[in-house]
Amino acid sequence: MRVSRADSLVDRRRFLWASALAAGGLALTVDGRTVLGAQQTLPPNAIETDHGAFFPSSSGTTGFHVRDISGGPSFWSFYDAAGGHSWYGPPISRVWEAAGSWYQLFACALFVQSREGGGPGLAPMVELIVGGPPVSSSFSNVTKLEFDGWPRYGSGPRVHGPIQTFIANRSALQTGAARSEPRRAFGHVRNLFANVGLEQAGGSVRLGVLGQRYRAYFEGTPSWLPAAATMPERFAVGAQTESVAAGTPVGTPVGALGRVSGDLAGLAEGLDRGFGCTLGSEPGRAGGVAHMNGLGLSWSREQFLWNTLRGYDPQALPTIATDRNFRVAKEIVGLLQFTPAYAGGGLGAPAKYNPAHGLHLPAGHSQNHFGQFVRGLVASRKPLPGGATASGLNPISRWIPWNEPDICRPRMPGYAWGGVAHTRWVNRTGGSGPAAYGEIDEAGRRQRLYRLVQVAFDAIAAADPNARLIFPSLSLVDTICDNSDRRMAFWDGWTGFLAGQHNREALVRNSFYFHDVSLTLHKEPERVAEIVSRYRTALDNLSAAVGAQDPLAGQRKIILMELGLQDDPGLGAYFNDEDVAHFTIQAVANAFYAGADEIAFHKLVDYPLSSLAGEGARTAVRYMSHVTRQHPDRRKWPDISGERAANAYFGPVRIDLPGPGFVTSVIYNRQRQPLDLTLTLSPADAAADPVIHLADHAGRERTLEPGVYRLTLQPPRSTFNAYGKNWAWVGGGTHVLRYSDTVSLATDPAIPETADY
Repeated sequence: MRVSRADSLVDRRRFLWASALAAGGLALTVDGRTVLGAQQTLPPNAIETDHGAFFPSSSGTTGFHVRDISGGPSFWSFYDAAGGHSWYGPPISRVWEAAGSWYQLFACALFVQSREGGGPGLAPMVELIVGGPPVSSSFSNVTKLEFDGWPRYGSGPRVHGPIQTFIANRSALQTGAARSEPRRAFGHVRNLFANVGLEQAGGSVRLGVLGQRYRAYFEGTPSWLPAAATMPERFAVGAQTESVAAGTPVGTPVGALGRVSGDLAGLAEGLDRGFGCTLGSEPGRAGGVAHMNGLGLSWSREQFLWNTLRGYDPQALPTIATDRNFRVAKEIVGLLQFTPAYAGGGLGAPAKYNPAHGLHLPAGHSQNHFGQFVRGLVASRKPLPGGATASGLNPISRWIPWNEPDICRPRMPGYAWGGVAHTRWVNRTGGSGPAAYGEIDEAGRRQRLYRLVQVAFDAIAAADPNARLIFPSLSLVDTICDNSDRRMAFWDGWTGFLAGQHNREALVRNSFYFHDVSLTLHKEPERVAEIVSRYRTALDNLSAAVGAQDPLAGQRKIILMELGLQDDPGLGAYFNDEDVAHFTIQAVANAFYAGADEIAFHKLVDYPLSSLAGEGARTAVRYMSHVTRQHPDRRKWPDISGERAANAYFGPVRIDLPGPGFVTSVIYNRQRQPLDLTLTLSPADAAADPVIHLADHAGRERTLEPGVYRLTLQPPRSTFNAYGKNWAWVGGGTHVLRYSDTVSLATDPAIPETADY
């Protein structure tokens, strides 16, 4: 790799279950909370305390509280009642006093409460920005707002229609008077109000991050934002070391790039709770913890092998879990699979793939063996206050009933769901003929799985109402199993099953019998983008598919439960650790671009810390931690996806993923020869102090200043010929930049937005 200058971790609890929406403008009470107009959802790294919540911003130990203070402001109650993080973003200052009032700054708003009495509210932040001390000697604050994409202040009062509807449906939102005409800029439609800025991006309206701009404008100015207010608070957390996101030096510098110490650009720091792995227990307790910390991973999917039970015995439940020797301050996601002999299955294949007896019975029935097993297991792992469990084992609040049920042939790798009858049918007909008497056809196999999910949901809810069910991981299967146009036949069958439920009230009350979706994708990066994007669209359109209003609309996650690169001997595709390093960064970027929320590397031992594969995973986590999921400004040039991209597009690719205060850009090369690329990093504000880091696929990195740089992007290392085409499943020359959002990145040659291929 050649680079030249051209011109010279935290022990936490997940609180995602506060679930009530306003109906008819009336407040509902859930677990002692009042929820007005929006669902309260804390981000995964937030820690709920007795009188508020703590939002980590640096390695999990420092950040800012939002809380109710005896004799002081009740900002937590106000924040929580109005939807909290989903409306106002995280706190980005401490509480401070000025002119007889308390203030606290959030990413999107400024809270105020008078010391003389009365409740909290939103301060006229926009007025304060406009009338405050000049942020530059060369232009006014009004002009500064315009440079940031906001419309000219004071030329209102017309309001963009969708923004007006958003306000009308949220009586708790204190916008103040309109202060501008709408403005279209940077893909948004924006309006200014006295207290907030509102913006429409795509089909949704949200509060703009004017609080972050306020802090950037006035930090250190005593009359507007005292310096002491921006000093992070320290929070006592568990002693477990979590180091990757802080940029701890590891190893020796290599070539032009080396490892550097120091935090990357952005307001969010510490571990991103969206990164995990499978089988973190495999290296053993100490080895697993050190390995996960080295990569920056916070959770592991562990297996609960039901088929190893000789009979249902609560005392024997710990013996079936792969995490039994891995009791640590890491989240465990539980995978439940394989049917035991006492429930109609067996210890080995193919009997263990049988659907359990009794699935047609209610989940609480004594002869519904799966329901009994799930309820007992979930109860034994239910998180208690303080993070413990009654069993003393790892607490678990997320469960997956079965894995890859859409793989339809017993001899295919990963096959896990079918039963003896299905095996007999496949062996007899090759999987395409009709089912004879006593055999189960493909539609019946799917219906059994859908019923299993329904039973699992009921059993989990009975044992732990706060737990979440992740739909069994679906994959991109062979066309023998799914030759539909969208390659989502198993999912489409599930939504059809939901649409056919006669008890519509129970269907909605039970959140459609699942919470999140998991995918298993051992495919090229552009296929990852294709399939994740399709499932994101499917979740967005779930209400229409089911024929009922989705009670969790906008809250369901897509979890890439197994991400990895595998050889395909049938096509002559073989990969080494260098390919894995390139793939991991490219695939994570494509997944987040397409709409994924969380990603697990499969499996942990395949990413050794001392290998290129491990360095690629570590770099992906380090540089893409805290990118804002579903950010409306995420982009990919050109927007290629799908199978043909591996053999038909020849050129550079760029993916931009914004986060709070930063942008991460991933660049790689799909042409079959080296590519010279010039990067121009330009600061938008001469007074800003930008942070810019650049790394390659091997984790070698350096800090940059604004300026012009030349990169040579190497071609894909591995290509192969199949079906008369030359394929490159993985691009070459992978580089990733993370830079302050006050910096813009341009490339020469420019990367096109679209491409014919």
